[in-house]
Amino acid sequence: MQLRITHAIPVYAPAWHFGGPVLSVSRLCEGLAAEGHQINVITTNAGLPELPKSQLGKPVMLRGVEVTYFPVDHPKGTIKSKALEIALPQILTNVDLIHLSAIWQPIGITIQRHAWKQKIPLIQSLRGALGPYSRRQKWWKKYPYYLLRERPWLQRTTALHVTTYQEDNELNGLGLHAPRMVLPNPLDLTELQVNAEARIAFRAKLGISLETPLLLICGRQHHKKGLDLLPSILNNLKEYSWELLLVGQDDDGSGKALLQKLMSAGLYSRIHNMPIQPSSALSTIYNSSDLLLLPSRHENFGNVVIEALACGCAVAISDKTGVGADLQKDAPPGFGRIMPRNRDVWCSWLANWLRNPQRAGSQVAAWTAQRYSIEAVSKQALEIYQSILQTSRNQT
Repeated sequence: MQLRITHAIPVYAPAWHFGGPVLSVSRLCEGLAAEGHQINVITTNAGLPELPKSQLGKPVMLRGVEVTYFPVDHPKGTIKSKALEIALPQILTNVDLIHLSAIWQPIGITIQRHAWKQKIPLIQSLRGALGPYSRRQKWWKKYPYYLLRERPWLQRTTALHVTTYQEDNELNGLGLHAPRMVLPNPLDLTELQVNAEARIAFRAKLGISLETPLLLICGRQHHKKGLDLLPSILNNLKEYSWELLLVGQDDDGSGKALLQKLMSAGLYSRIHNMPIQPSSALSTIYNSSDLLLLPSRHENFGNVVIEALACGCAVAISDKTGVGADLQKDAPPGFGRIMPRNRDVWCSWLANWLRNPQRAGSQVAAWTAQRYSIEAVSKQALEIYQSILQTSRNQT
């Protein structure tokens, strides 16, 4: 049976600079459409000033998905759209289910109110917004808003979408009663596969022998990523042969601080520093590397972890990385290690690994593709949607 699903999100592709949710939602919508279901997206033109005005308020096809962009009331600040609000009653006619990704956004409250009024099942994606790290940021503003605005509607939602077991556990104690559905981020892994030739060529370009263990830090460099843990650890591992590839954009000076400390420790000659790279270059980077380092203070999911594993690169990540619990529970042996953010623990494990460095390999890469590809996650999403709809029918 073809399902009629409306995804609602304040910003949508190609507004990639708004972060991970835009990419994850667009991939999921494209995967669902490829399965033969009717997928509609309602969103705004926030972050898309080049979008022609003639396309606003009208459905357009984008990679197999019908998308309607509504004009934002103001180009900066909180995303609001009176045009979208006015159109909601008509848009939501003949919709089986709404999948909403708009926590902390007033536009999300409006959509939930209309769904409730029209008795349409609604699943709300949280994407780490209620995790402990996020809650601590500007808590004096978030807590009152959460209690007065978000929480009452979250109590009425049909289900809550979390991306990992960690996020599920982080909701304990918030008093939310709606069922929780674990659905990981879908990743486009078509180009992210084990590639020995790319490994050989890229290492030759950087002047790194195939025998030298190559550590990798990949992604945005920010306080949240916990990079400040690494200089003393790497300094303690001077006796071993290794080099470090640092790839990404320095968001808040964390990358600069890391490089300065590594330089002070006399390790700068081992570092290969590259700016943020296009997605087409990531497969080569992951294939050339042996071990991804991610000592994050909090990571709701950790796309970079899955991308690395898909290319056979092992991972050393903190126990605050969302996907870590999934790996511990289900991944084949050899994926790497999940550790608390403790210097001595990391030093000990990395020293042992450097004595006999092993990549994750093809078995882990195959498992990753089977679990986190767009196709796999889309099928899992459909099972969740069908379960929600069946429960709703039984209750009416």
